[in-house]
Parts: sequence; C-alpha cells; structure tokens
Amino acid sequence: MGRSGDILKTPLNVAKATEPYSHSRLSVFEQCPRRYRLRYVDKVEVEEAVGIEAFTGTLVHDSLEHLYAMARDGQVVGWEQLTARLRNRWDELFDDSVFIVRKDATPHDHLLRAQSMLMAYYRSNYPFDEGDTVGLEHELRFNISGSREHEMIGYIDRLTCLGDGVYEIHDYKTGKRMPSPAVIGKDRQLALYEIGVRRSFPDVKEVHLIWHYLAFGRQMRSRRTPEQLERLEADTSALIEEIEGCVRYPRQEGPLCRWCEYAGMCQEHDAPL
Repeated sequence: MGRSGDILKTPLNVAKATEPYSHSRLSVFEQCPRRYRLRYVDKVEVEEAVGIEAFTGTLVHDSLEHLYAMARDGQVVGWEQLTARLRNRWDELFDDSVFIVRKDATPHDHLLRAQSMLMAYYRSNYPFDEGDTVGLEHELRFNISGSREHEMIGYIDRLTCLGDGVYEIHDYKTGKRMPSPAVIGKDRQLALYEIGVRRSFPDVKEVHLIWHYLAFGRQMRSRRTPEQLERLEADTSALIEEIEGCVRYPRQEGPLCRWCEYAGMCQEHDAPL
C-alpha cells in the first residue's frame, strides 16, 4: 500500500515539478488537489487494480496500433488475423487482477464487445492507407509559455500526414458515451497535442483533430483557430502555475472518490501542512 503516516508532512517549499506535465496530470489536479499531491508530489505507491473497461480499451488500442504498424510496412492485416491476435492477447493478459464492477457482463462479453468495435472500425477504414503514418503512440515533448516555460508531454494514438503540411491527430475512444460537438470543441488534450505537433514539425499548415468513438462506429472532427490555441496555452500555463503555487492541496469530495486509489487514506491527513 505504501507509506501513510507522513504522507502530507513534506515541507511547504517542496521542489517544483521536474517531470513534464500532461493532460492527465492536469486533470488529476482539477478533479482533486489532494489526489494530485499524493500521486505526484509525495509519490505514494499503491496497488492499482485494472477495471475490465480499461483492460478492454488497452487491448483495442493495441490491436489498432498493430494494424497500422503493419500497414505502414505495406502489409494489410486480414480480419481473421486481427481477431485471432486480439483473442490471444486477451488470454495472455487477462487474470484475477482485472476487476469487474457490473456483474451483468462476463469477461467473454467484454471480449466480444472489443471484437465488435474493431470490426466496425476495420470495415470503415480498410485498407488503412489514408495518408502516411508519422507515429503510433507518438510521444510529443514541447514547451508552453506563461510566466515561464513549462514542459509538456503527450502520446498521440496515431499521427498522420496527408501531405502538403496537413496533419491529422487520431484518438481512439472505447467508452460507452459520446460527447456533444460543443464538448469536443473544448477538448484540451488533442488541442494541446496540436500545439506540440506545430512545434515539432516545421512544415505544418493545418492540423485536424479526430476522435474515433469505436462503440458507436463514428468519428468526430474539430479544428482550432490560432486564437483558440493561444488562449489554451495561456490557460494551461495559468493552471500549472496554480498547481506549483498550491500549499494545502484540499480534498475535493465527490462521486469519483469511491474509485480513487487513495480512497480512505487522504482523510487521515487534514491537519495543516
């Protein structure tokens, strides 16, 4: 479980982050500053169980990465090959550490759901040759500026170049909810990736943001204006500076507490820091 007695007794002048920030790291602070401190400042180690939904999503991502890695090498993976690989990977990796909250679906049901999502995508995108695949799980490191520069990191599911400076950022979603266009238009993660792409590839003229909602067999697209990207950079820098100026890291109680890896631990440390 990791240490608990001295979790929040770090001096107030703790060193600022030496690791780059990510969208997910920023989201943890927005959700609950106390969880942020336990994870990123005090680095409390806990055993995190993996839910069946996350496990399923990981294997779907792995399958699509394999599909495009082979296509990039000039080989189109057949559907039978892809589904056989999915099942083999499932059998190899699934064990008792994967937990299922809702008991109305068996592990096999989730495997069939993964296969169904892949089939819909496969049929819609065959033969997977639109544009040149620049990277799969492509790592981006870039800086954004506020009162000082802040290092960011991100991983793009698939980065594609259509030629003439046109790039596409693809993100795969396996959840059971699909957001509205208004929510997509405010998405921070892929817009930050656009900033990173523009600063990493000097030939960029256009960047298209594309979300694939695999459970629905649909994709959603968005574009950002230079003004929107400038505002996003300023807002993100301000959030990072708020994090680095944080002293108390208060708890933010809510429905997500029951899923927190530090559930029940953080309440032991409400004394002034």
